[in-house]
Amino acid sequence: MSATIQILSGLGGKGPAAIVVEAQGKRLLLDAGGALPPDEPITWARGLDVDAVLISHDHVDHIGGVAELPTQIPLYCTPLVAKALPPQRAWQPLPYRGRINVEGMTVTTGQAGHSLGGVWLHLDVAGGIFYSGDACFESRLFPFDAPPPAHTALLDASYGSYDQPQAQCIHAIGKALDHPLVLPVPETGRALEMALWLAEEADQRHLPLAIDPIIRDNLAALLALPNDLRREGLDEAIQALLKRPNARDPALWLVSDRGDNPADWPHHRLLHTGYLTPQRRQQLAAGEVLWQRWNVHLRASHLVALANQLQATQVAPLFTPLHANAEAAWRALLGERFITQPSLNAPSEARPLSSLLLTH
Repeated sequence: MSATIQILSGLGGKGPAAIVVEAQGKRLLLDAGGALPPDEPITWARGLDVDAVLISHDHVDHIGGVAELPTQIPLYCTPLVAKALPPQRAWQPLPYRGRINVEGMTVTTGQAGHSLGGVWLHLDVAGGIFYSGDACFESRLFPFDAPPPAHTALLDASYGSYDQPQAQCIHAIGKALDHPLVLPVPETGRALEMALWLAEEADQRHLPLAIDPIIRDNLAALLALPNDLRREGLDEAIQALLKRPNARDPALWLVSDRGDNPADWPHHRLLHTGYLTPQRRQQLAAGEVLWQRWNVHLRASHLVALANQLQATQVAPLFTPLHANAEAAWRALLGERFITQPSLNAPSEARPLSSLLLTH
């Protein structure tokens, strides 16, 4: 049985995630993203008619548009992600790892390696449609589960053709730790693994450290989950960190990102480790803030490896610019599997993968 896919938002740039899959007479919305700059309007939801909504994780560009949708539309997410929904919004539970029937379609979920409670989504229609949400292979804390095969792969490509290993990123951040720093981070994402790393570095360098209470709460929530929903061997370190008091005069602050600006922290430098809003890009250009990526998305070689593992015959890189040079890079990486159009068909039978791979 075939399906149609409409990428309402998220193709061609870093923007809100919103994808409609129509199959068997039903329409499912995958993610309901809000704008990263908070003053930008959400346009993809206007006049939208869907039968159910599935949310991959709780970051604003994937969940921030829920308030734009009619409240009677059934919404599915994991219990931890549900904490970020608008007050009183009804929801039904997605498994952290497992299967569920949604409007007659089998939906498989697995750990995406990106954030607390976050999952990837696999729809068992049209030979399999896989949506990664945001995903990462390199998290020290969050596992990534191998998904079932899928003819169509809608993959997190937030980093474009970037392919620097996480170890190099961490080494570069470590060079900045000898100066008073504030690191604003998404409180359910990289914050948790960065907290563990910063505690180790602070001990080695004899630096006073403070960690936002909400980040501590989220670490406690992770610890309360079944142990196969986090990487092995870290429970003792998490428990020790939860018992560790905040320093009174910290040289290092790990804080939940609340739109922090340099003026908010006159005695520290701000070090950002992820997406920069236009204002923050201006601050970086002016030398007012620091930036060094901490990998939380698929880098290019990992995206290709995932597409190969899925045996996907069409692949749409999401959340990344697709100007001419970028398109050429993706075609070199993905060959004929590369998809650029926002509307596509997912046939139940697809050409063999070997016929679509680019030969070198």
